[in-house]
Amino acid sequence: MAVPRDVYRAVSASFPTGVVIVTTLDEAGQPKGLLNQTFVGLSTDPPLMLVSIDKTSRTLPHLQQHGAFVINFLREGSEDLATLFASKVDEKFSGVRWAPSPQARGAAILRDASIAYAACVVTRTIEAGDHWIFIGSVEAGEVFGGAPLMYYRRSFAAWPEKRPAPPVEGA
Repeated sequence: MAVPRDVYRAVSASFPTGVVIVTTLDEAGQPKGLLNQTFVGLSTDPPLMLVSIDKTSRTLPHLQQHGAFVINFLREGSEDLATLFASKVDEKFSGVRWAPSPQARGAAILRDASIAYAACVVTRTIEAGDHWIFIGSVEAGEVFGGAPLMYYRRSFAAWPEKRPAPPVEGA
């Protein structure tokens, strides 16, 4: 028997994650997007990234139709934008500066709010429980710098003080 939903959510919330906004375009060429914590750097050869989208997401049908997306890795101080993109508001891009990604067929790059982005073209989709998994070929990306916005136990947080990790060989 599966663990109860509340226990599953509490366990999942115990893992700190970075925060990303996944963007795509609708049929009219208008930007759509959502907040997401289920990003995975899947493969380096070929370069692949993965996002998982809830089946009830308003952005889901647009991503399925468009076939391309941008993963915007949010910087600390972007909590208001993260909260907006976590909501069900229709016009999330009103007043938000963005640039179209040619490699992701025009999906929005949120340069002002991000430490980096990856422009992806969908190579595979997988239905998994109450989500759809999108695997994207990374066609472009850029690192802007800065500290990431983090999420832990349903709260936003800043990256803690930097401490270099010890070298690891053969892991």
